Amino acid sequence: MKKNTDDGAKIYTPLTLKLYDWWVLGVSNRLAWGCPTKEHLLPHFLEHLGNNHLDIGVGTGFYLTHVPESSLISLMDLNEASLNAASTRAGESKIKHKISHDVFEPYPAALHGQFDSISMFYLLHCLPGNISTKSCVIRNAAQALTDDGTLYGATILGDGVVHNSFGQKLMRIYNQKGVMTPTY
Repeated sequence: MKKNTDDGAKIYTPLTLKLYDWWVLGVSNRLAWGCPTKEHLLPHFLEHLGNNHLDIGVGTGFYLTHVPESSLISLMDLNEASLNAASTRAGESKIKHKISHDVFEPYPAALHGQFDSISMFYLLHCLPGNISTKSCVIRNAAQALTDDGTLYGATILGDGVVHNSFGQKLMRIYNQKGVMTPTY
């Protein structure tokens, strides 16, 4: 299977980004996946956040609006609309770097060993392939961590879990459209 990360990234247009927080972080997380954002995902994000942080697959920057002002944040995404939306929303003064990069490709050497924490929230299920194909994404990100850094995130599981009827319907639609490939 040929990897095409553009398929997962192209859905995030300025229009869909305006709806993202309401639909994904609000409706879908609570009703389809049973994991409300403010009760579960936001505390998880903040608990593992380091001072020098890389957010990969930035979405709208929702989580970044909650980080301390002293945080140094770098953003990585293949989609320029997402990078711009997240940067604007988080506050340009917090953003150290905006990096347009395909996570399947090795990171530039200048990023190796640089970050105390790296987050991947809702990234892996948007990437093509199974866990074997996606494992290089984790390896690449791990190279950018300091020796005691933390890589963390959240994803939607497809195989081996039981979703409610709303979650099953969304999973079918997203899989058919190529938005999600949550095969592990």
